[in-house]
Amino acid sequence: MRGHVISRGPVNPKTGKHEGAPYTYVVELGEQPAQRCPICVDARGGHRLHWVKGKPLEACPNCGGEMETIRERRQKTKGGYLRKKDAQADLEKQLVERREGTYREPSLLTVQEYLTEKWLPAIQHTIKPSTYASYQGHVTMYLIPHLGQLRLRDLEPADVNALYSKLANTLGGRGGACLSAKTRRLVHITLRKALGDAVRWRLVPFNAAADADPPRVTRQRMQVWTRDDLRAFLDHVAEDRLFAMWRTFAMSGLRRGEVLGLLWKHVDFDHAVLNVEQSRVNVGYEVVVSETKTGRGRAVSLDARTMEALAALELEHPQTPEGYVFTDDKGEPLHPDRVTKLFDDHQAALRAYIVKRHRESGAEGDPQTPKRIRLHDLRHTRATHMLQAGVHPKVVQEILGHATISTTMDIYSHVMPGMQESAAEMLAALLDGD
Repeated sequence: MRGHVISRGPVNPKTGKHEGAPYTYVVELGEQPAQRCPICVDARGGHRLHWVKGKPLEACPNCGGEMETIRERRQKTKGGYLRKKDAQADLEKQLVERREGTYREPSLLTVQEYLTEKWLPAIQHTIKPSTYASYQGHVTMYLIPHLGQLRLRDLEPADVNALYSKLANTLGGRGGACLSAKTRRLVHITLRKALGDAVRWRLVPFNAAADADPPRVTRQRMQVWTRDDLRAFLDHVAEDRLFAMWRTFAMSGLRRGEVLGLLWKHVDFDHAVLNVEQSRVNVGYEVVVSETKTGRGRAVSLDARTMEALAALELEHPQTPEGYVFTDDKGEPLHPDRVTKLFDDHQAALRAYIVKRHRESGAEGDPQTPKRIRLHDLRHTRATHMLQAGVHPKVVQEILGHATISTTMDIYSHVMPGMQESAAEMLAALLDGD
């Protein structure tokens, strides 16, 4: 296989030099199979060639006539070079790749075609349904409207940065606000994953999202309840039909989907242990059962009072071992969003009750009420209380089901300074004590 560099730019009559981008390299591919229509002619009076890459054409795309099969000399060209040596360097690189069989034709796919026709179908059965739904939402709502018409091979980091700037001013957040930095960061993660796969599949030479500047997310301090707040909440829901569920949320540190995914066969009454094997999560509003977030099961020990509450629930609502532990009054599994709504309602009722009692007592000032938290913050509350009580971070990691202890240490770093002070005092007592 051979090739050469030619000059095609206009010549300045004063200087005798080429202007613009005059250099083009030509790769000689040799004779290759092609088809042509003997009837149709192009603007130059010739017959347009259709190079045969796979299945030959059965008829002319223009007139429907019969196609002739021939062999013709074929060339590939690429221009736009200001310097001859740059064109020569790229030519030699391509010739080497073609000889070694590693050359890939530049993709003509648009970003939209790649994301919807190649990437999403390819990964759908390799990830969790909830993750796929998240990727699909980002592609549909944010990536296609802003990047979809660009050629995949032409996508640059500057295009990706422009996307992030547009999203910062795009309405779509809660209450009609602009998208949060967290959402924009998640869109970045989706795009980086998609383009990373495009690099692996040799559709593009580099990952434009990896070289862009992703939105920065400032981690907000998590909201947790004090021990008194948590005790007040559990006392408030003590007569609720789902008291055992609220107690499990508070004392286990499990995620919402993990609590709602518990079956009675996962409850080990003999050893006071919950075996966390699956999770019930939202995909849109549809609920699906999937593996846990880290893909691994774990055993979580519970206190005696929580196990008593679970035993009472089983006695009141007998179920088979395959039945769900927490159900509605008809025995159907609870929808995750419904549980979140119930938790918010209980919080509001508790605060209203405390305010009412305060007013009835005639006390001055505002009453102390538990701060409003998310259901997920019960998990953070449990972890914070364990760390403050001196439980080793490794144990906390295992209970929470984090993939690594570094995740636990990073999330709960705000608890660590007090632990460090306690450790310093304990060490001093050992060294300086009588």
